[in-house]
Amino acid sequence: MTDVALAQWLTSPSAAAILDRAQALESSSTSPSASIAASGALRRAFPELSPEQCAAAMTQVELRRRAVERYGIDGSQFLTRDGLEQATQPVVASRRAAMLVAAGCTRVADLTAGLGFDASAFAAAGLAVTVVERSPETAVLLAANVPSARLVIGDATDNATRAEATSELGPSDVVFVDPARRDASGRRTPDGARAQSERDPERWSPPWSFVASLADQHRVCAKTAPGFPPERLPAGWHGEWTSVAGTATEACLWSWPAFEATRRAVRIEPAAHGRDAWVAEFGGTGARGQVDVTAVAGSIHEPDLSIMKAGLIDDLAADLRLTRLDAHSAWLTGGDVSSPFVRSYQVEDLLPSDAKALRRALRERGIGALTIKGRATGIDPDALRKRLALIGPNTATIVVTVSMGRRITLLVTPR
Repeated sequence: MTDVALAQWLTSPSAAAILDRAQALESSSTSPSASIAASGALRRAFPELSPEQCAAAMTQVELRRRAVERYGIDGSQFLTRDGLEQATQPVVASRRAAMLVAAGCTRVADLTAGLGFDASAFAAAGLAVTVVERSPETAVLLAANVPSARLVIGDATDNATRAEATSELGPSDVVFVDPARRDASGRRTPDGARAQSERDPERWSPPWSFVASLADQHRVCAKTAPGFPPERLPAGWHGEWTSVAGTATEACLWSWPAFEATRRAVRIEPAAHGRDAWVAEFGGTGARGQVDVTAVAGSIHEPDLSIMKAGLIDDLAADLRLTRLDAHSAWLTGGDVSSPFVRSYQVEDLLPSDAKALRRALRERGIGALTIKGRATGIDPDALRKRLALIGPNTATIVVTVSMGRRITLLVTPR
């Protein structure tokens, strides 16, 4: 059975009951060999299944579970492993779709639709959607995931394919692009869970230069990696960098003034534990040198990752009337502030940075459980914690950072 035929079978009505049974088997099994046991039970329940169909059904169940747990995605879409790794979280996709509607957009051509995570949000917002996918297998899954979309099978870098996909766009409509950012060598993270990211935008598929060139004819909205350098924004483009629940998720680049500031940080906290979801935004220019560098003063403040990725640390510090601990450190210092874009800590003491002296100081305080924050200092918190070999009933937090060119270790209390 070819990959396309397998995808067609997976999305057919005849596979629905099989997927439901596979889901029930996977959910009820907790043994170490759960996958093998569930697969065998599925073959016994449906003896007509080929090995490829059985494996596809079980893989689909596994991916749907991961989609719910890791991304908050409704576990009913048809998925692939690679496609899920580049998924857009629903809260982010819905916000983007709403922004397009507010900008007067009525149609979107999604040139790299994949499994349709963003296209689904566009359609749910009432936009007319055209989706482009170059893989015939993925296109079958995409059509099932976003049945209301107009499907074009082909490579968006091909002029004829792109012309077909954008033929119905008006002046206020938008081309959306989410380039594939997996390392072409196929390398994965040490645990094998995710593909390594390709950091060079020109090695994305399609490359960033191609994405930027689309603005010559259309309004362009591009989702990129959260580490996209703000200084690479083309003239006239605006960019926003988003964090969700404290994790940097993406940058979104707009080829027109979609909002007032050139750069914007967005922090999203999804609904959880009875708390409503909320969104905070902070805009700026990204100009450095707006604030002084000073020694520690009472409290220190850690900017949200969206602020760091957007290059808006100085903008935020100036807005909150804070100073920087060092020109190369993200930490800010000053009095008490209230902002969704910083996490604040009361400084209790300056501790030694030498490991032996630090161990003595912590043991004197009876500290056995230690949280270590050492972003951008090159330290390995787990290795340092093991080296300290602490014992005691108390807990504490330390911040290892650089202040005015010198490494310091601070005992702090989260506010």
